[in-house]
Amino acid sequence: MISRQPFSPPSLLVAIGTAAALVLCSSVDATVTSASVDANRSLQGQPYEYTSDHVVARASAISKDYETIAGFLAQDNGAGRENARVVYQLGAYCQSYATLMLDAPLTSEILQGTEVTGTNANGDSVSGIVHSGAFSGDATLEVMYLIPSDGIANLCSVAGNPTPQYENCLNTSGEISVSGGPTLTYSNYDLDNDTAAGQSMESMSMTISGAGTLGYPRIGTFASYYGTNKYANEFIQAAFDKADTQFDSGNAEFTKWTQFGTNTFIEIAALTMTSWMHVVIKMQDAVEVCKSLPQGQKSVQEVPLWDNAVATYRGMGGAAGGTMGQLWFVADDYCQKFGTCQDGPGGTEGVAKANSKLYAHFDAGKQDLLDGNCDSAESSLDAAATTMTIPIIQGLLYHAYELDLFQEQREIVQGEAAAFLHSLLPLVHACSAGNAVMIYNQIKVGNGKTASFEAIKSSLEGTYECLGVTCEDIGGIVDLSDPTTYQKHGAPCGTFNVGDQNGDGIPDVAPPVPVPPPSTSLPMPTPYPTQDNFTPTSTPTDPPSSVYQLIDYEETSDDGVTYLLAIGLPLLSVIAVGIVVCRQYKTKKEHGKEFDSGETGEGAPDDETEDELKVENLQGEML
Repeated sequence: MISRQPFSPPSLLVAIGTAAALVLCSSVDATVTSASVDANRSLQGQPYEYTSDHVVARASAISKDYETIAGFLAQDNGAGRENARVVYQLGAYCQSYATLMLDAPLTSEILQGTEVTGTNANGDSVSGIVHSGAFSGDATLEVMYLIPSDGIANLCSVAGNPTPQYENCLNTSGEISVSGGPTLTYSNYDLDNDTAAGQSMESMSMTISGAGTLGYPRIGTFASYYGTNKYANEFIQAAFDKADTQFDSGNAEFTKWTQFGTNTFIEIAALTMTSWMHVVIKMQDAVEVCKSLPQGQKSVQEVPLWDNAVATYRGMGGAAGGTMGQLWFVADDYCQKFGTCQDGPGGTEGVAKANSKLYAHFDAGKQDLLDGNCDSAESSLDAAATTMTIPIIQGLLYHAYELDLFQEQREIVQGEAAAFLHSLLPLVHACSAGNAVMIYNQIKVGNGKTASFEAIKSSLEGTYECLGVTCEDIGGIVDLSDPTTYQKHGAPCGTFNVGDQNGDGIPDVAPPVPVPPPSTSLPMPTPYPTQDNFTPTSTPTDPPSSVYQLIDYEETSDDGVTYLLAIGLPLLSVIAVGIVVCRQYKTKKEHGKEFDSGETGEGAPDDETEDELKVENLQGEML
């Protein structure tokens, strides 16, 4: 994994492989009642426990895929990148399943999720469930492997795995017992060619681009901005290729980076871009199903979809050993940097306030679905999606601060900032096209070393109300040595940092000043950006952030002032130059030197004096 000091999020890029991408593969919505299968699906034992009656299979297996991808990327060579890409595209551990050729066609149907058992080459028991339902007359059966008791590392994993794991795969021929059904025989099972992964990180990103999602408001915002609903996969594939993207707006020129920047972008974007939208889409799916079903059928189909979203965000425990979900993990990481955790000095320890708020929305939405209140469930969806933007904003601000004020400008930091940027940019654009242009021009690939934190902070703050977040939600960048104070220029918007005056361990700040949303929607620039120098307007903050305003000279009515400036500035320039020249002449005359000579007694040219340099600089500025 990528590791850097002293400014890297210590958990986000170090422990991200084993915890950060949990449950990306949570797309199997079959409900199974067997206790042994439930052990692979439990949502129990987590902080802010979310009770699920419809559990989702194999929810943590993608973490092993993610760990494998990150390990190959860390090799920083072409072979490592190609291996990482194979795992990204084909998968390895998530929903690993076998396609078995039966010796005789089925005489009855077998439902998806039905438990089956068989043996491996050593005669040891292997457990699984039916991956896809089978009908009477079918000659094949898909069996999805369950995670063995000794951990996911020993799961039968072939597919795109560069180091296949065969030990807990079914034997090449033998018998399988179907729970509540017959014993079936099979043969000619080719472990290399007949074993696949039901979910990969690429297929996760492609679910975003499904035809049914085009009418969803949030995916529509991203698709309209980038010009495609396949943006997540195209970003990551371009980063793998170190190629430039070809979107309508917000392009990334990965040709300007080495593997250090692109590798980091891939790791972060897989969470903040792919997983984030997957959670939102699953919740929206649940709401749409709720609206389409008769009252008597409500909660039968839509609740598992909602559970899937929660599992994807939070992660699952049980036999998989997963303890943290990827987006939950990101929120907890950045709350420590912004003082928005629930505990500790300055709010820098414990669970992120965003996570506790989010779980309230998750619980409320599920209950609404159970009660058949589809509109209320949609309100919970909106509130949850808004809350999920908080750590994305924090991530962008933090890494922009690193680039500018910490002067930590390695490609790793630029990659982090760019990944958060492109995960948020369409939402900012929907609020203010000008503010989006400003942020993009500061952080886009290749510009990270010249990024202005003040400009980014000011532009983001101008859209907070439109995005549905507050200055208090986002917090400020806490001081590295004293978490009860903020970094210079890093205090929350609309606040003035006076330290911990009352001794409660929390920085004392003035109430936040709300920022009004734009009065009218602005058109999306095409091609993007249409005005490189277009800059947004924003509300001043304390400590002050830069305030920018675009001036339309054609509409400016004060022509008298314009003419006065046009005549006065050159005149002032001439006067200033004359004064400096006279002072120079007087000085040289006092020293007995000819004003025109330009040479010393030795005949060597004089170095330019400070006054001469001032003259040149002043002339340059006036021109």
